[in-house]
Amino acid sequence: MQEGLCPEEVLKAVFPLLNGEDLASCMCVAKLWRDAAKEDYLWKRLCSCKWPSTCQDSSPLAIGTVRGFHKLYANFARKYRTRPLPSPKLSFQDLEFYVDVWVGDCSAYSTIVPGPVVQSRIGNPPAGICESMQNHLRSQAYKMTIPVSPRFQVCFNEDVCMSLLIRRRDDERIACLVGRSRFAYIDGPEYRAHAFDYLRISSLYPFVSEIRAWVALLLVDANGGTMEVFGIELDFLDAANSDIEALCLLEILDWK
Repeated sequence: MQEGLCPEEVLKAVFPLLNGEDLASCMCVAKLWRDAAKEDYLWKRLCSCKWPSTCQDSSPLAIGTVRGFHKLYANFARKYRTRPLPSPKLSFQDLEFYVDVWVGDCSAYSTIVPGPVVQSRIGNPPAGICESMQNHLRSQAYKMTIPVSPRFQVCFNEDVCMSLLIRRRDDERIACLVGRSRFAYIDGPEYRAHAFDYLRISSLYPFVSEIRAWVALLLVDANGGTMEVFGIELDFLDAANSDIEALCLLEILDWK
């Protein structure tokens, strides 16, 4: 399009009506459009809608005066693309999970579980589980699962605790996921008991903290008013929602 067919006055009338994304696109059309779209008053209007406080100061040291509203908007209003995670160096084939459950001071369950088993779901749940448990097992939410065999009984009149260690078979180092944490929350209608512990992250990652490892006992009714445990679930909530994310998180643990 020739510049004479689109005078600068028309651009100045149209550009204030555009949003930031469209205005930025117009800057790529031609030099005339770019020069017109770079006018700071256009970007000040957009900044005033997104961050009204940035336009309240009229002093020479105001944030918009020092930086320019176009630069301010361009740097902080754009949508950042999420980068894919790098491929983890760990694999579930490299891992072993050491599970211990206590009822009071007595060991109720103790086993070593290969990583590929934890990676899979419980394929054959026991008969008699409630409907909410059936729906939970069918859900697509990411969780690592440990099938319990033989099943054991618990009564929550006593403290029920669990510890969980992980061993790397590639270099024989060990990390602690859960350090004898008590199942303090019993969700009766959902037939689950929950405990958590904060992950012990390597000192090489000082800005990563307060990530919880959650464990849940999967329950079914047993005789005498007790519950029977047929599975154990492990997850990190929003910190890891896939095998790759879970392995990347496990890599930064304090392995010793």
